[in-house]
Amino acid sequence: MLREELQSYFDRAYPYSKIDSEHPLKGQIHIRFELGGENKNGTIKRVNQATDRAFTIFNETFKESAHEIFVLIYEYQGANILNTSNDYLYKQFPKDEFVGFYSKFEIINASYIAADENKNLFTEKREVRVVIGKLAIKNIDIKNILNGIANLEMGFDPCINQRIFFFDPITDKAFQMYDDRGCYVWSNNADNIRDIYIKRNDWIVESYRSKINEYFRNDNKNGI
Repeated sequence: MLREELQSYFDRAYPYSKIDSEHPLKGQIHIRFELGGENKNGTIKRVNQATDRAFTIFNETFKESAHEIFVLIYEYQGANILNTSNDYLYKQFPKDEFVGFYSKFEIINASYIAADENKNLFTEKREVRVVIGKLAIKNIDIKNILNGIANLEMGFDPCINQRIFFFDPITDKAFQMYDDRGCYVWSNNADNIRDIYIKRNDWIVESYRSKINEYFRNDNKNGI
């Protein structure tokens, strides 16, 4: 089953990562990139820049991935802010492949930041639909997916409300775009993503730069 196969991969490459924890990048060597930049919120210009940057980073992350990669999706219940159907995301995969995806409701440990002055991080049990697939990148309409993520908080349609992660089990590289503000690239070894760290250094989120730089010191290849 795809769920067991993905968790087995996590156990080997990312031992801190559990499918039921909603944090597949926890404890890993990662780069956080700025996407929307200084472009005004609620504008097509911001959405377009976020989409284009994310698409560039995605392609550079998985440029060697001619094989199948894992897709992990968390779908929360209820309509999103624009009432876009959750099915929009799933239409970006071939129908004949999507029917073979793992898709079940599960209780997971979801984290959220309290809306108070302390901004404390809390964890609660939530029921979500967990969707897992494994397919070739060429069979994913990735630009539509990234654009849908960028659209969500900017008020444009179609938008994607689910959280979606991509994992390459051969190169041990992974990617997630969280919204128009930014995305993550991560691995279990700094050398796996050193090229994109160098090439897209200007896009790194400044407030995280010092921490990210630590991962790529020559004496710290494994993020220890």
